[in-house]
Amino acid sequence: MLTVVTGAAGFVGQAVVANMRDRGYPGTVRLLDRAPVAVAGRFESHVVDLLARQSWEPLVDGATHILHLAALPGGASEADPERSRALNLDATLDILEAARRTQARLVVASSIAVFGTPLPAQVDDSTPALPAMTYGTHKRMAELALADGVRRQELNGIALRLPGVVARPGASGGFKSAFLNDVFWSMRDGQRFTMPVSPSATSWLMSARRCAANLVHALGIAVAEPVVTLPALRVRIDELVEAIARLIGGDAGLIDYAPEPALEAQFGAYPPLTAPLAERLGFRDDGNLEALVAAAISPIDDKEPAIEACE
Repeated sequence: MLTVVTGAAGFVGQAVVANMRDRGYPGTVRLLDRAPVAVAGRFESHVVDLLARQSWEPLVDGATHILHLAALPGGASEADPERSRALNLDATLDILEAARRTQARLVVASSIAVFGTPLPAQVDDSTPALPAMTYGTHKRMAELALADGVRRQELNGIALRLPGVVARPGASGGFKSAFLNDVFWSMRDGQRFTMPVSPSATSWLMSARRCAANLVHALGIAVAEPVVTLPALRVRIDELVEAIARLIGGDAGLIDYAPEPALEAQFGAYPPLTAPLAERLGFRDDGNLEALVAAAISPIDDKEPAIEACE
């Protein structure tokens, strides 16, 4: 058994590696990224450029499972659509072709960005994907390519639409939603922070630990449906701030609010979300806000709070 993980040095990638290590994931795990990953045992780290197919294609030969996480984030994609196409679409199509050739089980990280804005009053499994930005558009195009391969019985794959994943350190690089992560660390460090959305703004969030468990779970299940929206907690920003303050002993009064209408429309106006298909398949959210915050502020290599696989 050979599992290949792209983007393994990234925020979510590191959480996936920790999950695999802690649960005793079987076989050899081959980690690919532009930077090395500190690994041991059955884990291999390889420095590659996904935009140079010849640098990684030999490493995928013989793979039984592929988890494709590598991506250019939303803000960076909007600023550089050509690079977004190269990484978020073209490189993903190359990964799909490699999975078709090896007949590997394929899991692709997609995004709720495919829904675009404004969102309807309720989002569920029947909500159409109408992306409004370059990142979401390229993710949706990759979803369609994967779905077509599944329809043609050439691919055994699934795309998971990830919500906002917290709490990413140093989140500002390329992420327009960086404030959803930065608020955790500002409160931990006792620093004043201005939220660019209102206290009543709402977002869909998931801890990196739970996200990793869902991604690893997807590697081990057989699914006919090629695109699945993960369940996520719908969180009010003021309640998130209060929960962080309770768990770390911080001061919610250090958080100011200066709403930016465009940013709030994009990242702070999420309606109720239901994901019955994902739940039937064993995917889970964090359960409650306190559990999400506790998992988000706990170091990835810290086994507390414990994360259970979704199986």
